Amino acid sequence: MPTQRSCPLPTSIADTGALTAIKAQMCNYPGSMGAQHWYRVSAALPGGPADVIQIELYDKIGAFAGGNVRTGTFPVDTNPLSCGICVRGLADKAGADAKEYFASAGSVTISAIGGNGTPIAVAMSGVTFVELDKNRAVVSNGCATTAAGAQISGTVTQVGGTGGGGGGGGGGGGMCPQTIGD
Repeated sequence: MPTQRSCPLPTSIADTGALTAIKAQMCNYPGSMGAQHWYRVSAALPGGPADVIQIELYDKIGAFAGGNVRTGTFPVDTNPLSCGICVRGLADKAGADAKEYFASAGSVTISAIGGNGTPIAVAMSGVTFVELDKNRAVVSNGCATTAAGAQISGTVTQVGGTGGGGGGGGGGGGMCPQTIGD
């Protein structure tokens, strides 16, 4: 008899409406001296802080190839290892049934984006999530869910330096974690 899978998220999530970011960060790419960035904004889903949604936006990748993250509406990137617009979820964070999810369809609208101390506002719409394993590969016949939508807003905090000055200065130190909601 097959073992029943434990899926901590329901198969369908209604539009959450407006959510306040638990993290809203502008992060530096390693080795870019603060010239190239990525953003991450995350929020707890209604029903408990153990279920987290996170949107990551990367300069010069995917929809932003050749440029920086900007406002507009874009399809999600579906490769969890090389996405420019990544939508991730973590269910039952730190629990025995914790599972990472990744968007395989849907869109993201960026209505505000900027540097340290400025507002960030992103929304996701019609997102389908699939389960990922510890290597960020899709789990065959894994857990899946759809989310009608969510809007996350906050104030950007820059993590790391802004680049070095003359003389080959440093900068760009300090890294954002590559985890969800931390």
